[in-house]
Amino acid sequence: MIKENFQISHSLAQLIVDAAKEVIGKDINFIHLDGTVIASSDQDRIGTFHAAALQVQEKGSVVEVLRNEALKGERKGINYPVIIDQKMLGVIVISGDPKECKSLGFLLTKITEVLIKEQVIKSVIHSVDELRSSIVRMLIFENEKVDAFKNEHFQQLQYELEDRAFVAIIHLQGLNNTSSLDAKMKEILLDQGINLFTYIFPNQYALIINESQYKIILKIFESNNSFKYMNCSIGIGSICILDELSKSYKHAKLALKYALSKKVTVCIYEKLDLEMIIENIDFHIRNDYATKLIGVLSEEEINLLHIYYDNNLSLKKTAEELFIHKNTLQYRLDKITQKTGENPKDFHDTVKLYVALKLQTL
Repeated sequence: MIKENFQISHSLAQLIVDAAKEVIGKDINFIHLDGTVIASSDQDRIGTFHAAALQVQEKGSVVEVLRNEALKGERKGINYPVIIDQKMLGVIVISGDPKECKSLGFLLTKITEVLIKEQVIKSVIHSVDELRSSIVRMLIFENEKVDAFKNEHFQQLQYELEDRAFVAIIHLQGLNNTSSLDAKMKEILLDQGINLFTYIFPNQYALIINESQYKIILKIFESNNSFKYMNCSIGIGSICILDELSKSYKHAKLALKYALSKKVTVCIYEKLDLEMIIENIDFHIRNDYATKLIGVLSEEEINLLHIYYDNNLSLKKTAEELFIHKNTLQYRLDKITQKTGENPKDFHDTVKLYVALKLQTL
């Protein structure tokens, strides 16, 4: 719960406005409950009066303005109440045609909510949920040492953090986070003995998990229907000492990126090899190399090569999976050789093609 006297500062309001403007691409205003614009992407509007904000406060709901100056100080747009813990803290506005802006409402309110709650957490920890979120963010984003946290904080969570742990990232498909989904995710994670996690805007959760839980958690991620039902991908970072969890987080992001590209539920950083090297190659160099080698191939030929490599260059197994005759496969591989100048059946040439495929998928 936020404090009764908590107020949105001008600096926090401007931070919210700037972040929302960057994501949404529309002019954004933050209005005090007295109708004064305290932050805006249009600096000329700061300090002006905004009548629609008073209507929002009176109704406690969204107010649309369909034409400029329909109300004093108003321009076309949608006005959203900023409500945290059932307390209205202000009004945030997207300027523009309401019909165009409606679809951006979720993004705007979620950005606002996340940034306000982060500010509240920094000033004082109010609940167990905020406590776990604060600890995770400090350890993986700010490189804080675990000694910075008092023992009673972990006692409050009823959780003992070991000397070594790892980070996992759960990525949910689409911008569909709601309070009910947050509650469901919290329930699932706590049921699996995962006590340290935080929501990352717009559709991810970062988890810190003890080394002793590594094997069992991997099995849970791979077999638990709850995660599959929620249509998510999961990246597993490396096991590190607590002071290096930011590194594990980076590894988890790389594993997640691979999981998303391969459309698999779970990817483990420790099982990546060539992908780790490729990721550190400049994007433009990767793209140029892949285009030069396989840019002339059709989607069907690219898919054939993927299946060919998945079957460890076995002509028999590849032909069976593609439901084609072995001679037909030989013919198609020869066509690839003609197009690229690289023979998939030659060791040195096929390494080049394999690397090009990897470069294309990362």
